[in-house]
Amino acid sequence: MLKIIKVSGDSMLPTLEDGDYVITKKPRLYQAGLLYVINHIDLGRIIKRLEKVEGNKYFFVGDNAQASTPASLIGSVEADRIVGQVVRIIGPKGLRKP
Repeated sequence: MLKIIKVSGDSMLPTLEDGDYVITKKPRLYQAGLLYVINHIDLGRIIKRLEKVEGNKYFFVGDNAQASTPASLIGSVEADRIVGQVVRIIGPKGLRKP
């Protein structure tokens, strides 16, 4: 099932801009470097890039080091908290791959 989510904030600049929309699908596999939507226990719904996987723990970062929540605050994320994989971006530049 595909979902459309509106981007809010600048933590993923230059990849995602405030006001862009992302099309997501339920992830089957998790690959470092790809963008995912996380239902974070403390931060709510966030979009971040998967940095690494260690066992059954997933670690994420934002693309904009100045405006993103530090990876140390995001912490490790359980797989059941990863609710979508970004497959397309809709913005002023048109429809594009992440």
